[in-house]
Parts: sequence; structure tokens; C-alpha cells
Amino acid sequence: MGSMDLLTYIADMSRRVALAEACGTSPEYLWQIASRWRGKRPSPELAATIERETERLGPERVSKEPLIFGPSAKTDRQAVGAIVDSRMSKRALRARLGLSSDAHLAKVLGVPVADVAAWPDEGAVPELPQVLKLLGTHEVPAASDQALDPDAGRIVGVDAA
Repeated sequence: MGSMDLLTYIADMSRRVALAEACGTSPEYLWQIASRWRGKRPSPELAATIERETERLGPERVSKEPLIFGPSAKTDRQAVGAIVDSRMSKRALRARLGLSSDAHLAKVLGVPVADVAAWPDEGAVPELPQVLKLLGTHEVPAASDQALDPDAGRIVGVDAA
């Protein structure tokens, strides 16, 4: 099964309606995220649901990565960079950290709860030093470099060899 972009997929109104119903959203919202109307992007959860449901409904799957990161997300390294940057939404950041509330996120960041509560759930997280440190380029690329290295599991100590 091939892959197509969301805008092409939902150009057929019956497919748009079926997909919206399967994803628990509206046909209008699907059009907004497909056309990036006013910068709209789906949450990572909705993008994963769109990918799963388009694969189930056919005729082709809509890949989640371009929905989340834009059409230029071609490699794992670019995708990791996009996840790590400050465009991450508050909801996505809480989900990534396994936090259930703004109060928990505020505590982790060391920021007043009122400040965190004022950020929109789907809006980009402000580029505060605490947020950038938390999303820091130190830990995530290091982990992803190892994950992308096909020989990472084969490298052992000299005495093991």
C-alpha cells in the first residue's frame, strides 16, 4: 500500500467524512490540518490515528510524520530535531513526560502554575530556558544516535571479545 498526503486523501468528500468519523473529529478539522489553515497541525495522537485509520479504510495510508512535522520530515534525525524543538505543544510535552496536569508540568519546569496554565494546550510551548533545558539537545540526539547506529548492539568491551 502506498502513501499519500492528507489533503489528497480527503479531497474525496465521502473519504473525508469516513475518516473524520473513524478519528473522532470533524471533516472541517481534517481539512484545516491538511491545508495547514492558520498553522493548524494535528496532535501526535491524532496524526497516529489518521495514519492507522487511513491504512484500515484505504485506498492508501497517510503517513503521520509529515502531518506532525511538515512535508520536509524525511529522516529520523530531522524528526527527532522537530520533536525536540520548541514547537512542541503543551499537551505533547505533558504526554512525553508522562504528566497529567499543568501543575505537574510547572513543578518539573520550576515555573509558576499560573504561567503554565496560561499556555494553550495545542500552542507551541514558550522558549523558556527551563523548557529548552528539559527538551535539551544533550539527551535526545545522543539516545537517537545510538538507536540509529546499526552496530550499536554489536559493540562490546575488549575482554568480552
